[in-house]
Amino acid sequence: MLHVNKAYNIVLSGGGIKGVAYTGVFEAAEKEGIRWNNIAGVSAGALAGAFTAAGYSAMELKKVLSEFNFSKIQIKDIPKRVPAVSEFIEFNRQLTEARRMQADADKAIEYFLCRRHTDMRGALNRGGMECDGYRGAMLDNISKLSKRGYLCDGDYLEEWVSKSLLLKGVKTFGDLRTGKPDKMNPRGYKIRMTAVDINRVKMVVLPDDIAFYGMDPDKLEVAKAVRMSTAVPFAFKPVEIKKWKGNYAKKYSMIDGGVFDGFPYWLVDNENSASTLGFRLVGSDKKKLLSINTPLNILKALICAVHDIGVDKSIPPVKYVADINTSNISFLDFNLDEEEKAYLINEGRKAATDFFNKLNITRPKKKIEMLNGIHRFFRR
Repeated sequence: MLHVNKAYNIVLSGGGIKGVAYTGVFEAAEKEGIRWNNIAGVSAGALAGAFTAAGYSAMELKKVLSEFNFSKIQIKDIPKRVPAVSEFIEFNRQLTEARRMQADADKAIEYFLCRRHTDMRGALNRGGMECDGYRGAMLDNISKLSKRGYLCDGDYLEEWVSKSLLLKGVKTFGDLRTGKPDKMNPRGYKIRMTAVDINRVKMVVLPDDIAFYGMDPDKLEVAKAVRMSTAVPFAFKPVEIKKWKGNYAKKYSMIDGGVFDGFPYWLVDNENSASTLGFRLVGSDKKKLLSINTPLNILKALICAVHDIGVDKSIPPVKYVADINTSNISFLDFNLDEEEKAYLINEGRKAATDFFNKLNITRPKKKIEMLNGIHRFFRR
């Protein structure tokens, strides 16, 4: 049971451009008088969560998202701009000739990402498509392939987020210590998000874990963290972090936290499950990939394959989770028209409204009396 005017934690999944749907979620929450304590997000969830943590209302969030020029992220010349696609085309040609397994797109993509470059032909000759012996190479391959080329470097996204947050007086995480401190979030950051350090093969919680790289978590710019959390391999350039030791700097590459876990519910204190609500963007792009015979489908398949590879399926999820149907939109559909934006917002609003209704929201008596009075007035 939910109570109006009580604050809850919220967890927001990743999902690329589909994150526009979160505008509808926050709109429904505002209508019910639901407030948020701590926000946890990854990728698109980190982006929407950062704006909400900074004080953007649902209406303001809708406006600021409409002002972002998504056409800056162009989906064209894919084989040239994303060499991993061209490499897969050649890899798949060899694989088809060796084992005639062209129809099994998922396994071909997975094996491509798991393979050891030095032993590719031997692996093909052995015939196995399972990656168990090659799993350790996946992150290394993702790192090498994504650094060679991507659709967008991410500078434009970071600059836009930075300017938008400054309008609310927010620059660093020190400006967002307005959440509720708990054992998972002792410093009380309103928003926390994840990225993956591909060099250390480790999930990084931002801003907390930035201390490892010699930085004060309070001084980490929120826009920089959002860029790290949204650095989807092959779509965006990995974000480089330097850790200085004297005059020597060691470099680390950060990518989208969704690579390890697209729904980081563990970022918030879940001992009292009723205090945390989760929203996931669902509608698998994989189901649309009937073949991998076009550069765009290959790119989508690569991005699908590199997500949730570290999720521990044995850990029970948050108790209260709502799925937002976004099946009409792909995470790479950056050039949304107004109808498609409206579809996403409406699906987010609908999912949240149904979710709140099922949870049997308890409203204060005064609010109920006020609503009844309004109904009586309009029924005259």
